[in-house]
Amino acid sequence: MATHRTLHGNLFSTPPPDPLRDELAPHHETQPEPGNPTRLLIVVLIALFTLAGLAYAGGIALDRILEQRRIEARMGPKPQLARLPAIEVPLGSVRAVEMQVSLVLAPKVEPDRILRYQDRIADRLFQTISRIDSETLTGPGSAEILKARIKEAVNREAGTGLFRDIYIERMVVK
Repeated sequence: MATHRTLHGNLFSTPPPDPLRDELAPHHETQPEPGNPTRLLIVVLIALFTLAGLAYAGGIALDRILEQRRIEARMGPKPQLARLPAIEVPLGSVRAVEMQVSLVLAPKVEPDRILRYQDRIADRLFQTISRIDSETLTGPGSAEILKARIKEAVNREAGTGLFRDIYIERMVVK
């Protein structure tokens, strides 16, 4: 079989037709299948429901963001907290106080400035609170007494001016 080449490449961009194969292969032109209107309607409805769901979810997210901004406008921004580890201090023979404390940090103070001293603060609190009798901790004003002891311990171990307030999240005298 001879090749059909010239100096500029192949003579034909496609191979020449083979007369024997053309006779064997049936020639029928394929007609495009008419579009099914039901199938098109289902695809359009799915797309519309998907867009409606995305719009609804976006509306809910936007509403939550705006609600958070309204709360912050009324109450100010959420305070940054440093949570001290929970401690349990024995009070004499069978009584103990269990407490969880968080400190409201001063502006521009990172929690790490206090939390790196948390073990020393817990030790100091353990020493000072264990000296308090159980009647004082169960009586009126016990939260203020505890806050004063916590303030002393944090100021002594971590430094002054690092927090604005003390939240006693849990205090149980057993």
